[in-house]
Amino acid sequence: MQKYDVIVVGAGPSGCIAAKYAAKAGASTLIVEKDAEIGVPVQCAGLISKRAIEESELKDVKAFINKELKGAIVRSHSYELKIQSPDKTAFAIRRDVFDRALAEDALKAGAEIIMSSRIKKLNRGVGGEELTLAAGDSKEELKATVVIGADGVRSKIAKMAGLSVARHLLSCVQVECEYEAVDAFAEIFIGRNIAPGFFAWAIPLGAEEVARIGLCIDKRCSRHPNPLRFLKAFLAEHPEMAERYKGTRTGFTAGAIPIATGLHRRMHGLSTVRVFKGNGVLLVGDAAAQVKPITGGGVYYGLKCGKIAGKIAAEACLSNDMGVLRDYETGWRKEIGAEIAFGLKVHRLRCILKDSDFDTICRVLSQEQMLQQIAKQGDMDYQACIFRNFLKNHELIKLAARNIIRYLYAKRRLGN
Repeated sequence: MQKYDVIVVGAGPSGCIAAKYAAKAGASTLIVEKDAEIGVPVQCAGLISKRAIEESELKDVKAFINKELKGAIVRSHSYELKIQSPDKTAFAIRRDVFDRALAEDALKAGAEIIMSSRIKKLNRGVGGEELTLAAGDSKEELKATVVIGADGVRSKIAKMAGLSVARHLLSCVQVECEYEAVDAFAEIFIGRNIAPGFFAWAIPLGAEEVARIGLCIDKRCSRHPNPLRFLKAFLAEHPEMAERYKGTRTGFTAGAIPIATGLHRRMHGLSTVRVFKGNGVLLVGDAAAQVKPITGGGVYYGLKCGKIAGKIAAEACLSNDMGVLRDYETGWRKEIGAEIAFGLKVHRLRCILKDSDFDTICRVLSQEQMLQQIAKQGDMDYQACIFRNFLKNHELIKLAARNIIRYLYAKRRLGN
């Protein structure tokens, strides 16, 4: 039986950075990945911030950057809002190349990796978590003191450890296709008929007239549960799409985004940490719903929380004190908990607004004073500050007041 201090399940960004930091701290570390190739299949829009790239600590950024973007154009039913912020650029990236680079960094730090392998069983043995690793037709017994579940939105590690992170899954679809994009700008499309409970997007890539177009829906406020139905209608019927979408698709992906619920409750079972006698389990990334509720982005949060998980897992192993693991939840909540909690309020509001309300928001934010404020304070990763300032505008206060009853009802219905 092979023994490790830390076993990380899942080789996405959060898992790879956690493994890197555990190995750097001196813990023997293994990554277990179910797919045959890291970063494939891609289930991400591939738009990340400059801060996320810096957090990744990768050196050769040109290898995975498709295009640098200068801002975004937000389109409601009747209005268009152009946001340009040259000092806070975003990047369309190749997630497969990005993920592989993070895995290589983890290997350089001393971690090992096993591909095409699934964790079938997790037994809570004294002195370490006992896992049965299935690699093809063979079975290999592994043992770890700390297991880090970085295995995505439907985490098997969470289930096997008895951890139930309260979250709801948004349903997403995306195509890569020919599209006459607005140069160096991401496009966001909002409206209940376009993407109920979320939004649609078009992200230009490095190649000429190629973009990723997709959308997400929250089924709790949608008339139909299938996002593909909305995407087909969006591509065929939306005026901008009908004019600039060329019809040729080169790729299709579908996935889910976890939206946390009950983040304010610190109850048994609503946790990302489980401590047993002599061992423990941590959850990170999508498995822990460490995602921005407003935009659905999870790379930056996953990297930040992965570092915390790796450091604390190694410390617990090397000190032989599993109580240290509880510091993980305290640490990541301190970093991003307030941002997620505020983002849940914005998401709840988005779920109940009418198209006329979205028009009002775009019209108000298009005012020169508001645009200057967005350019100065807007932040892809820390969005609470600018959204709080929006709520000081008298027209937006009136909009919120008109929807207060529906908002309070949605709080009970959506569970966040």
